[in-house]
Amino acid sequence: MSIEKAPSVPRFGAGGGAGGPAELGPEDQERARGLKRMRTLALSLLILATLIFLSTHIFTDNTGVWGFVSRASEAAMIGAIADWFAVTALFRHPLGLPIPHTAIIPRKKDTLGASLSAFVAANFLHAEAVSTKIRSVEVSHRAGAWLAKPGNRDIVVDRAAGGLEYVLARIDDDSIQALTRNVIVPRLVATRKTPVLAQLLRQIVLDGAHHRLVDLIITEAHTWLRDNPQVIDEIVHNRAPSWVPDFVNEQLANRLQREVLGWVADVRDNEYHKARQALDAWLVDLSDDLESDSSLSARAEDIINDLLSQDGVVDSVLEIWNSLKQLLREAIIDTDGEVRARIWQLIGEFAERLQTDSDFSRRIDDRIAVTAGDLAESFGPEIASVISDTIERWDAKEAAERIELYVGRDLQYIRINGTVIGALVGLAIHTVIVLLPG
Repeated sequence: MSIEKAPSVPRFGAGGGAGGPAELGPEDQERARGLKRMRTLALSLLILATLIFLSTHIFTDNTGVWGFVSRASEAAMIGAIADWFAVTALFRHPLGLPIPHTAIIPRKKDTLGASLSAFVAANFLHAEAVSTKIRSVEVSHRAGAWLAKPGNRDIVVDRAAGGLEYVLARIDDDSIQALTRNVIVPRLVATRKTPVLAQLLRQIVLDGAHHRLVDLIITEAHTWLRDNPQVIDEIVHNRAPSWVPDFVNEQLANRLQREVLGWVADVRDNEYHKARQALDAWLVDLSDDLESDSSLSARAEDIINDLLSQDGVVDSVLEIWNSLKQLLREAIIDTDGEVRARIWQLIGEFAERLQTDSDFSRRIDDRIAVTAGDLAESFGPEIASVISDTIERWDAKEAAERIELYVGRDLQYIRINGTVIGALVGLAIHTVIVLLPG
């Protein structure tokens, strides 16, 4: 019976896993050929030592130089067989015999996988190791170089647009209606809204954000009064007593027209006009009343709740959503959209800064490194458990074959070294015996 087994072909494909048979990739095929060559070499040395040993015992009297050859070949055989047994016992039962403490990897694969997983988590997936590696590879600079290429920026924008389209396509109108009717509106009704309105109103006054609206109203009012003087004429004539002469009414209407236009123009042109200041003070007082538990606040809550309870609110939200979807599609998903072009340009500017601004890229690298380190520190065992979980799913025989494919070629050197070292040791022992007196 031959003690050498032809190299088997693992059923794992290039991607690995616990699935069915798959073809070996080019790299694995080269590993299999290398393993076969080393096995053949180790077996050839064993056969050579065996032939020499048999020849010296059959055709010589094992004296003189033949004694040295005989003892060297004998020790070489012993070393070769012992190391063959040791290497083979890692992956299978030698000669198919269930010898204790053999086929170590098939029997202990789950334990080995758990140990390897724990080793990786403890020695590699900790904050210092991960963050140091992230900083050394200069992630931001590489990302900037990649994004600097127009084709790559197109890929990023296309992927983002595709993801947005995927999300929009899976949110139907019925879902928006149900969300608005059953979640958003009841939550808004149950929440006190006037304090938020008060803070918003107060912030608008502090920022002066309402001044443009006031300017617009005052300007339009001045233009309308100037172009429609008959309005004041009609008011004066309709309100004046019948006994007042018409020329008096005309003079009064003209005077009133000039005064009103002058006052409106003064409010329009003077940003510190008392009327403007009074409006600001009134808005601040209004915000205080809305924030407190006043009757005005309660009345405002009732009005808002009545508006929210109207059936048209859901329809309005749906219309806004449909308009937003259309806007997003036209702006980003459309290849000719202005927003899409602007995003593409911003990505290019960001990429250039990543490459030219060393302080900026270093800060980004630091943030990425700290974040990655924290994640590795927190979830290292879970991440490393991928190793043990994958090995557990492997078939025991296939796992041994897979591991042997990767490390078996180097292990064959143990057999070769055992043959050579055995021969040298046998030669040395025989030399000592010959040289000893008596």
